[in-house]
Amino acid sequence: MLHHTKKLAMIILAISWLPSSVEADSHLHQINIKFGEAFERTMVHWRYDYNKLDGTKAGVACVQWSRIDQTFLEEGIFEAIGFSYSMAKEEAAIRTAHQGCEQMARHYDVSGCTCQIILVDDDVRITIPDDINIESLID
Repeated sequence: MLHHTKKLAMIILAISWLPSSVEADSHLHQINIKFGEAFERTMVHWRYDYNKLDGTKAGVACVQWSRIDQTFLEEGIFEAIGFSYSMAKEEAAIRTAHQGCEQMARHYDVSGCTCQIILVDDDVRITIPDDINIESLID
């Protein structure tokens, strides 16, 4: 009987955990999309269209986490970015874009940010730090 009680308790815990996990994944997906849109908006600001660049391509942005909020994700642009396209390998695309981001950040004296991968081809690859409250970044 105790064995069945443990199984039942585990099932109840799993079910109660599932909705919050699915909701968190959904919020993270929404935020990822918004980071991709912010990168593409920044590219348009500099008169480039990321979507028209040939693959294998990558986009890296200097992210100032203290300034990332709903307004930035809806309307903002990154102060420094790097991108690459028509690269032979994904690794080379990322490395080239990263170098471009670092150079632009130095050139425009952008501080307090970290160059992070945003896009690889059409996939958002941003890594959101654990200390960022993703709930505060969604509508």
